[in-house]
Amino acid sequence: MQANQRRAFAEIWIPWLRDAMKRTPEPEDLAIMEDPATYYRQHGGEAFLAVLDDQVVGAVAVKKLGAAGFEFCKLVVAEKARGHGAGRALVECCVAFAADRGGPALYLQSFKALDVALGLYRRMGFVESAAPNGMSVLARTDIIMIKLV
Repeated sequence: MQANQRRAFAEIWIPWLRDAMKRTPEPEDLAIMEDPATYYRQHGGEAFLAVLDDQVVGAVAVKKLGAAGFEFCKLVVAEKARGHGAGRALVECCVAFAADRGGPALYLQSFKALDVALGLYRRMGFVESAAPNGMSVLARTDIIMIKLV
């Protein structure tokens, strides 16, 4: 991930959290956004971007949770790109990443207010779950889901 792409991840994700979700970024969020790709790679994961016409329109990261598997985090798609498959494509990248590394599962944390996103996750095979060992559950989390990979 190039320097401008590191900034793009933060530039798309932090305003979404603050403005659309009316949530305050937690200290962990701000530290991660300094260099998301390096942070997630250091922890056995990866960061992915969706690009349309040379512009970043979506972002997501995958974090290693130890024996429990992986978690995908910080998924966001710019409003202008919603409804065109960018969110599904980013989640599919996360599923493939987790499966390629032996899974056994991919988790997520979300908000119940995100009914469109939760519908996508359910259609992709995610179901509600308890948090596994190794998952740092954020104060803003309303729901945890899992998909076996």
